[in-house]
Amino acid sequence: MGINRRLGAGVILWVLMLGTAVASSQTTPATNFQAVTDQITYDAGSEVKVRISGSPQAEKTPVKLVGIVRYENAGEPGQGDMPAEAARTVLFTASEPPRDSVTLWKIPASAPTGRYDVDLAAVDPASGSVLHGEIDVASFSVHRKLVRIDRIRLDKTFYTSGDAVQASVDLVNLTGKPLRGLRVEFSDRYWPWIAGPADQAKASIVPLAASLDLPGQAAARTVRGDQVAIAPQVPKPTLHQYGVVVWDHDRKQALDIAFSRLVFINPPGTDAPRPYPGQYTYPDLASVNVKSYRHFYAAGQDSAAIVFDHEHTLFTPGATATLSFRLTDSSPDPWRGVTVQARLATADGRELTNQTLPQHLDLSPGGAPAVKAASFQLPQDPGLYRAEVRLIGEVNQLLAANSLEVAVNSLPHSLMIFCAHEDDEGSWDGMIRAAVENHVPIHFLYFTSGDAGSCDRYYEQSCGPAEALNFGEVRMQETRAVLGHLGVPAADILFLGLPDGGSGEIWYHHPSAADPYLATLLASDHSPYRSLVVPNLPYARDSVVEAAAGLIRRFSPEVIVTAHPPQEGHIDHIVNNYFVVKALQELARQGTLPARLKLLVDRVYNPKEHPATPYRYEDRVFHVSGEAAALAQEAGWYYQSQGGNRAEGNLHDLDQLPREMRYREVLDWDGHEGWNLKEPQSPATP
Repeated sequence: MGINRRLGAGVILWVLMLGTAVASSQTTPATNFQAVTDQITYDAGSEVKVRISGSPQAEKTPVKLVGIVRYENAGEPGQGDMPAEAARTVLFTASEPPRDSVTLWKIPASAPTGRYDVDLAAVDPASGSVLHGEIDVASFSVHRKLVRIDRIRLDKTFYTSGDAVQASVDLVNLTGKPLRGLRVEFSDRYWPWIAGPADQAKASIVPLAASLDLPGQAAARTVRGDQVAIAPQVPKPTLHQYGVVVWDHDRKQALDIAFSRLVFINPPGTDAPRPYPGQYTYPDLASVNVKSYRHFYAAGQDSAAIVFDHEHTLFTPGATATLSFRLTDSSPDPWRGVTVQARLATADGRELTNQTLPQHLDLSPGGAPAVKAASFQLPQDPGLYRAEVRLIGEVNQLLAANSLEVAVNSLPHSLMIFCAHEDDEGSWDGMIRAAVENHVPIHFLYFTSGDAGSCDRYYEQSCGPAEALNFGEVRMQETRAVLGHLGVPAADILFLGLPDGGSGEIWYHHPSAADPYLATLLASDHSPYRSLVVPNLPYARDSVVEAAAGLIRRFSPEVIVTAHPPQEGHIDHIVNNYFVVKALQELARQGTLPARLKLLVDRVYNPKEHPATPYRYEDRVFHVSGEAAALAQEAGWYYQSQGGNRAEGNLHDLDQLPREMRYREVLDWDGHEGWNLKEPQSPATP
């Protein structure tokens, strides 16, 4: 999508952009300039500085180096549109770049937020001819932050249950214009868009300021509270954290969110055992696991003499399963005339078929393994089955035995999974791995970048736009690693870069791209990330739906997976479904809906608490082999920012891993339009 393009034969584009003539290719010296911006994101109205390195390669010929800033994807070279220039600056005229950074662009206060690319053109100072040009040598984003919570100070680090908590909060107006009627709230830690924690925190919300005015010109103000909380009653020493949210005067838009440092709360007279913060593997010393990893396979589930190839254990009904295995003499004595028997049985041990491999084997201790395979015609019925291999000696004695669990499920011809956040695909790990093993095309779209969840814990401080932007990149990298462990190529994993927690605002209050939502942490109203499937996507409902519809049209999946409508807890999960269903309805109106499409959603986790929906559903079950479940468990460890270390520290044995996933098919998603356009009341509203 326009990333890391170079001009080459496209020098004509630069001729048009710079209004100059091109020097002859036989006399044009090549350049080797690189550019690095001094920040990864800038507040509108600030200054972008860039450090240039390198020089012309031909005798350090003097050049005039021109930097061009353009809004990413605003007209792609070779597509008929000119790149939309935001700025053009002569960076220097010399044979070598200056040692210090130079100004690339003074960003106008009204500049669009989002991602910008930097291009370079080396121009002959005498003739004005373009000597060389390079596209996308650097990039950065522009945000628009209105107010910043500069610091939260608490009176203590260690509290005893029942203690009063005192706090002061420093606020800074970043706009240069007065901000009026701001509401500043102190509470237990929560994110306003996650229902459960927000509802729990509701009783703890204390307004530090109900209607605060901040003057312009980066004016700072401190607000204080002598008793903003009471340290809670806890059964053992506990880590705790408090939060501050700054709202606009209508309490509709969260302008900034920040969290206090960790504090320790002890019951009276108790100070042990001491807890560990979230970045440590175990929450406390009593949780240290020194046993599970020793017994991942129970007795009879593993054998040094018979080792299966675990790469393919998920199959379709009636398929021929060819299972490979290596045979080794694990005893001190030679094995002569070994017979290899293989059988297929149901999960409860009922034999379905058996066979004896035609050749007898001679195996020696420490010798090279013999590689063999057995093929089974699998049943038509979905479920779990067990392939067993036995080695029988010359006098009919059992030398070794081992088994491999396989699962049978119907699979679609193609699959597309829509997730709200990086880590939401975990409910579908078994189906994902089955698609990979059976060469079913599968694509992923992640709506948000996950920039908020655990961002402050990752940096051990509250997050501004730069931290949130980088943390979103961290989470996207983790997803590529997770799905890569399951066998999904990175090219099939796509991101839109919506703000974590902002889907509700986008869906309910910002339908049009002319009025996009300004994200709380990213402080941008367009997707500011690199390598997005739609660069600089406006944070608006119509834009998101159009992007989702375009991808569905492009990949034409037979099955689409999304969250349950409405999924419990997180507003991004709820609206994930709304975006997808709206996209499908738009495609149906256009007559471009993929044929025989099915829509699958997560199961309902808390049926009594789940809001009613107008849809009809059918429950489904997907069977997962033990080896696929183990692979999924390992994949989850790559989500380090979301507690991956904790998951690895609580390793589940093979017998403890789930062997089925439950989900639902939505039978009438194409009806009931408009039922979900009314915003539910925010659970944290005091």
